[in-house]
Amino acid sequence: MFVEGFHDALLLYALALHEAIRNGLTKKDGADITYRMWNRTFDGIAGQVSMDFNGDRYGDFSVMSMTNTEAGTYETVCNYFGVNESFQMLPVFNPELFTLKGRHRVHHTDQPDKSCGLGVSALTGIIVGALLGTALLMALYFIRKNYTITIERRTAREERDMGKHRQLREDSVRSNFSAA
Repeated sequence: MFVEGFHDALLLYALALHEAIRNGLTKKDGADITYRMWNRTFDGIAGQVSMDFNGDRYGDFSVMSMTNTEAGTYETVCNYFGVNESFQMLPVFNPELFTLKGRHRVHHTDQPDKSCGLGVSALTGIIVGALLGTALLMALYFIRKNYTITIERRTAREERDMGKHRQLREDSVRSNFSAA
């Protein structure tokens, strides 16, 4: 499915490069080669590929529907062609399968209440509150830890500085008394 797109892109580049070289240009003329990719239609691996004036590919899409639910087989029921913006409804298309009119909603009462009787919004509030509370406690723990580390470092630095000042005072006292 995706390999087709890569093949078609490489084929488009090869066509534009061949046309540029035939007109006397080189492979280094990237702007001209890119320009030659625009507004062009060619046959790719998955069918006809068309590019618009901006270099964008026109998309062709198919709507598939499960036509046999027991066997699980799918069939194409509608095609969209991007070049001429048209739809093609195929004979297997059944509009009754693609409408919500007449469909009845089935209520399953055999499933237990997953919110334990609290209601979905109350349960969501409890979960969000618990997560926010946990995040707040973790933030407070890290802030307190950082604060205690800062105090310990400051205290150690002050003790070291105080030791130096005490030594300087003792030295100055000794020098004053020794001179006398």
